[in-house]
Amino acid sequence: MTSTFTFFGVTTGSSAIRRIFPLWMEELGIDSQLVGLDFPVDAPAADYRRAVAQIKGDPDAVGGLITTHKLNVLAAARDLFDDLDDSAQLLKETSCIHKDGERLLGAALDDRTSLLGLDALVGQDYWKEDHDLVLLGAGGASIALTLGLHRAARTGRAMPSRVVVTARSQPRLDEMRELHHRIGFGVPIDYVIAGAPEEADRVVAASSRGSVIVNATGMGKDRPGSPLSPNAPYPPQAVLWDMNYRGELKFLADARESPRADLRVVDGWDYFVYSWTKVVAVVYGIDIPVTGPRFDRLSHLARTA
Repeated sequence: MTSTFTFFGVTTGSSAIRRIFPLWMEELGIDSQLVGLDFPVDAPAADYRRAVAQIKGDPDAVGGLITTHKLNVLAAARDLFDDLDDSAQLLKETSCIHKDGERLLGAALDDRTSLLGLDALVGQDYWKEDHDLVLLGAGGASIALTLGLHRAARTGRAMPSRVVVTARSQPRLDEMRELHHRIGFGVPIDYVIAGAPEEADRVVAASSRGSVIVNATGMGKDRPGSPLSPNAPYPPQAVLWDMNYRGELKFLADARESPRADLRVVDGWDYFVYSWTKVVAVVYGIDIPVTGPRFDRLSHLARTA
């Protein structure tokens, strides 16, 4: 019997995973098909709950991946999950639904996969020099990445000299600050209100040489625009990372059109592959190390798809 893997998103039909997933299943020897569920941003709670209940009650449904709706899905259907991993409980979100027999489980994996994406971008040794990490947006993506940094810092690895997080409203920053206080976040961090692109520009301009500047807002994918103005004053030798790989990608386009030769501009493709392979591994109960022939083969298939 062919199992089903559910993909919660906004515009799942335009995702590259539509072409990649069948190739991965063939490579892994798994008989499963992808089912996309599109929800508008902040859809009614009943819609999320109905989808989770369908997965729980269908023996052929093995689980799935959640993108934009991680917080809302868990808020709407918390009681339908039999257990959550530590990150899901801490972040109050789930990016992965999977099963253990009849038990429905939720996991938040973005703290691990976003850190893998950051490491793929600059490497762990990059932070041995004084570089800032600027996170544009204080939503789930930024919170997850700071949690990943927090856990990595406890292993003794190098960290950014400073983290700067921007948000358009104070409540988002307060939520992140409260979490950081609760976990004892040890990296120096500034929380900055930037209600307009020009205000975010000033934050970027004040960051250090070689800063990594991340579009973690969802702007350019789930909604139009960019958190920065078209001619943002990037610091020298800045690394600009858009966590998205598809959509309007205005942040990415503006950075690539800059005449500056010292900038490095990268999209979210590696993050996309890390995120999907991690969820596939958890849902199907298989091992996909992030280094090694199996991951390399899946990454190659994704790129050629």
